[in-house]
Amino acid sequence: MQSVWDRAKPIYLALLLALLSWVALQALSRLTHVLLIVFISILFAAALTGPVTWLQRWHVPRSLSVILIYVAALALVIGILWLVTPPLFDQFANLGDRAPEYADRYDRLRQAYQDLRANYTSLPPFDEQVNRLGNAILERAGDRAVELPSALFALFLDALSVFVISILLVTNRERILGFAISMVHPDDRPLVRGLLEKMWSRLGAYLRAKIIVMAIVGTLMYVSLLVIGVPFALVLSIIVALGEVIPRAGPWLARIPLLGIAALEGWKTFVIVFAVSVAIENLKGYFISPYVEGDQLDIHPLLVFVSVLVGATLGGFAGAFVAVPLAAIVDLFVREVLVPWRRREIAEDSAA
Repeated sequence: MQSVWDRAKPIYLALLLALLSWVALQALSRLTHVLLIVFISILFAAALTGPVTWLQRWHVPRSLSVILIYVAALALVIGILWLVTPPLFDQFANLGDRAPEYADRYDRLRQAYQDLRANYTSLPPFDEQVNRLGNAILERAGDRAVELPSALFALFLDALSVFVISILLVTNRERILGFAISMVHPDDRPLVRGLLEKMWSRLGAYLRAKIIVMAIVGTLMYVSLLVIGVPFALVLSIIVALGEVIPRAGPWLARIPLLGIAALEGWKTFVIVFAVSVAIENLKGYFISPYVEGDQLDIHPLLVFVSVLVGATLGGFAGAFVAVPLAAIVDLFVREVLVPWRRREIAEDSAA
């Protein structure tokens, strides 16, 4: 006959498991930012593996190779800023010369709104709408200005964390891989090693290919804007290129400033810029991305779209950035581990 403890033991264990699950979920919710930093570091470390291996052939130590690559990337960013700043100031200076033209367009817009309001009296006055919009922009800009120092410091800490963690991952990759493999059964070690190597290769190839696609799209946009004659061509092209970091929605969100500047230049310029943007995006989708990225991720577009939505909801832009490679890892695990395991079970049940 079972004692009271023996009968109550499963209930206590279930309650304990539920409590531990709740604690784990709470910890994960509070560590989301840390987990994003770690995964971004893994992305950068995987992308650095190829260049580091190439430098090692020239007898450059691994840790020094990573530092040299980061220094070269920083020098490239500084060079771009050096090229962007003088034209940017020149174009801002030219805005003063074009102020009468913009004022005339503002008056025409105001008059068109007044004509529309004459037919729809429920619309608020134009000046009231403009003042409300201006106050909202100034209030938002003031809040951002107050938060700017802390935001810049947090960004610096995040960048420093990614730099340090990625260096440690690259320099200790074999040791970490060996430790992970030692934790599984000897019969499963070849499968686990192959799976981890495929995951690492996918992550690195994805980030390197994404950088190449960004460079091509930014160059095409810059040349197109120069031909059309849109101001701030270099800055707008860089924003459009950075938008490629976030799949699907990112490219068009990054084109909002571009289309806004084009609208100030007139409706013809706006239509031409919009058409060029669509053409470049289709060129990227049908030719550039397939050629550069190939089938490296090999995941369904629906999974890409859903993963971006989930990543953006959980982690904002950073979450959307890591969503696709993370989904590729999960997809690879399902294909290489779960699906074969389940099919073996089905085959054994059928044979029995």
